Amino acid sequence: MKHRKLEENEKLAVRNAISRYIGKKVEELEYSNFLILKGKAKNVIYVSTEVLKELDKFDDIYSAGINIGELEEISGKEKFLPSLEGVTLVSRDIVKNYAVINQKGESLFLYNRDVFDTSIIEIVGDGKVVIFNENRELLGIGKYDGKIIKNTMDRGWYLRHGG
Repeated sequence: MKHRKLEENEKLAVRNAISRYIGKKVEELEYSNFLILKGKAKNVIYVSTEVLKELDKFDDIYSAGINIGELEEISGKEKFLPSLEGVTLVSRDIVKNYAVINQKGESLFLYNRDVFDTSIIEIVGDGKVVIFNENRELLGIGKYDGKIIKNTMDRGWYLRHGG
């Protein structure tokens, strides 16, 4: 696969998606360390400065760094869809669009189940939200409709799929 730096419109798509969770802190991210790996999809990866220096030695690479999401064209506009690892990268800075759930909710969520209001300790925002347990450990991403959190993606996926 070919790798390249993000173009300005791609940086903007990444910035817009991540700012939904971390607000103005999005400006502090090191966008020069984000690259596009173009294969069947446009994967956005994060690499360290040391790896970034070494990548220029290769024309074609299979993988590098952490896959933080994918750029996809939706309704004629390029959108960034963060992966679980992409959300993990910024999880300590998340201040909006998140939920904290209790231990029972955590068990359900990690087994790809939805979480009911009775298991929600704190909710900030609505729609797509990042899910934390009571220790503020990242569990995944869900969609809150005002009553339940529908599981979109969770850390249990790694165990269920042998990842």
